This record gives sequence, structure tokens and C-alpha cells, in this order.
Amino acid sequence: MAYDFDTLVDRDPAIRGTGKYRIMKDSKGNKPPKGIVPFSVADMEFKTAPEIIEAIKAEADFGVFGYHRLTDGFRQACCDWMKRRHDWQISPEWIIPFEQVVPALYNAVYAFTEPGDGIIVQKPAYHHFFHVTQHCGRTVVENPLKLVDGKYYFDFDDLREKAKSAKMLMLCSPYNPVGRVWTEEELKELGDICIENGVLVIADEIHHDLIQKPFVHKVFASLGEKYAKNCIVTTSLSKTFNLAGLCFASIIIPDPELRNRFTKQMNVLGFLHINRLGVVAAEAAYKKGDAWLDELIEYVKGNYEFFKTFMAEKFPKVKVYDMEGTYLAWFDMGPLGLGPKELDTFLTDDAMLYLDPDTAFGVKGECFQRINLACPRKLLSDALDRLYAAAKAKGLA
Repeated sequence: MAYDFDTLVDRDPAIRGTGKYRIMKDSKGNKPPKGIVPFSVADMEFKTAPEIIEAIKAEADFGVFGYHRLTDGFRQACCDWMKRRHDWQISPEWIIPFEQVVPALYNAVYAFTEPGDGIIVQKPAYHHFFHVTQHCGRTVVENPLKLVDGKYYFDFDDLREKAKSAKMLMLCSPYNPVGRVWTEEELKELGDICIENGVLVIADEIHHDLIQKPFVHKVFASLGEKYAKNCIVTTSLSKTFNLAGLCFASIIIPDPELRNRFTKQMNVLGFLHINRLGVVAAEAAYKKGDAWLDELIEYVKGNYEFFKTFMAEKFPKVKVYDMEGTYLAWFDMGPLGLGPKELDTFLTDDAMLYLDPDTAFGVKGECFQRINLACPRKLLSDALDRLYAAAKAKGLA
């Protein structure tokens, strides 16, 4: 590989303020010893692409950090990326700069729904879908995914009923936490149900660059004109290139009326400015990041295969689900025989393994876990060795 994904980066939270390290605690509230890495929050243990780092350094050397607006160069770079990586032809004026995807979800909810309106959330769901809906005074309408023969699917029969009492649907594509990459046929059927019932689709596609072969991601708005006119696509390179701390997202809205309503609501809520370095980093990534991303995807695939093989050998009853997209693997530890609280305590206190349990995604404690595989393989290997040693000590392996 031309790029380095094996070097360990010391993200000491006392110095760097790294978020997921600061919240990492066991069941008694104790922090783990130095060197333990959380596998929870979806950011990477990798440095970003060197081409992006150089662009940020050049901007820092410029030394003037005044208010910033998107340049024509950025807009064109984003358009080129969408065409090159996703076969989606967009226009520069469709791009609305925003500080992050989650605040953009709040803006969309306020712009297109009223208090009490139903918003469809398909659990296990990204937790902010619940938070956004509830914090804005709207009603969560649950449309759980179906698990059939070890694979997750939309429950279209249930969706047809739930869509009658909703105004919006939060679509995660590809799907966090279960790793599905939706097919064109699945997305169209979902889109048709929403159109027939006047339900606006908010397509959170923040992981859409992180797709494993042979799967192909289809941007929701690229399905056809009628789908493009009934959706808002939220994107960011925060997951793709590990840029979350630079707080910048591109919200892409093909329909001019929806775009106008969204931007008017931005003014109401005071979303007026963007992070200058976030834009610089994103433009460099769009222009120069393809090779780094291609290698990252291959490295993460290797981590997934390592993880799946380890679990099959050491914990053969544990089910690891296919990771078609994202860098997050979903697996069921129920066969170990521990209850949800016992499992969480075992993982943090005995194995010093900090994951995201299913309860974080709206599931009532069925012992599913999500693990972040965007890390040097040695970190993953060490963590899994701790898990196995702890399980043997408890008679679980």
C-alpha cells in the first residue's frame, strides 16, 4: 500500500480532547489504563490522507481565518466527486454548506414538519434520529427492519401502514449500524411508498463513500426525478476521511422549493457560517483523495475479515453480520448466555472492550453490539485477544 494504516496514533484525551476516549468508562465509572482504545464512536484511529493535511497546512500558513463562503472550486470538486464515485450528476447550486449532518437534520425537521408530526425511524437506528425527532417535539414512528435468514431488510408492509401517519422518513444509506447497502429496487420501493403518502425522505448518506465490493451504493436522489424532488441528501466527508472535528457537511437538495425552505429555516436557527478549514479539507479530499480512500476500504475489509475469522474460531456461536458498507460491524453476542447488563459489564470491566450496545440504537437489550473497525490491525488484534482471555476466565469460551 502507498498509504500507512498501521501506525498507532496516540490520541491522549488529556492533550487532544478526543471525544470517545473521554467518555470511555467501565461499569463503576473508572477509566481504563493508558493504551486502551474505544471501538465505539464512528471516527477512525487513522490520520487522514496526507494530501488533506498538506492543504490544511497551506491554509494555516496563509494565516487569515476570516468568514468563509464556498468557492466555485469547492462546488465543482464536489460535483466531480459525486459523478466520479457515485454516477450522480449534480448542479453546483444544489449544494448547501452546513456545519455537520446532525444539525442539518434538526434544520430539516423544523423546516418541513410541525410539532407532533410523525417521523419514521427504522430501528436499529442511528441514535440521533430518535434524538432529533424527540427534541424537536415530533413523534417517533417506528418501522423496524426485518431480520430474515441473517440479513436485514426494509419491512415494506409495515412501512405502508406507518407512512399514513407520518410526514418524514429518516433514511440511513448505507445503514448504520447493521452495514446494509440498499439495492436500487429496495430504495425505489421505499421512495414510492413515501411519495404516495406525502412523506419527505431525509437521506443520511454520510457513510456512502465507504462501500465494500461488489456492493454498489445508489444515492437516493439519483433514482429518478420524482425521488429527487422528494428528498434531501445529507453528506459529509467526516466519516470518509476522518474529518468530523472540522465540522463541515454538504447538504444536497435538487428541488428548488425544498432548497429554499431549508435555507430559510437556516436563517431562523442562525446557521450562518461554516468552518474554513473544513471546506479546505473537503475540497482537497474531493480533488485528491481517491487513492487514499480506495486503500482505506481495502484495509477495513481486511480488518472485517480478521474480525469475522477470529469470532468464528473463538466464539463460533456468535453471529457476525455482513458488512456491505460503513466501517462498523454488527454482531450478536447473545449466544454467550449473558444478559444485556451482564454483557456490558463483562465487556468493559473484564475485557476492557468499549463498544456500542444495541440499546444505543433503539433496540431493547438483545445483546447485539457494534464495533468500529477503522483502526490499525494491531489495535483490533489486541482487543480481541483481551476479549478471548476474559471469556476463558469466565468460562464463556
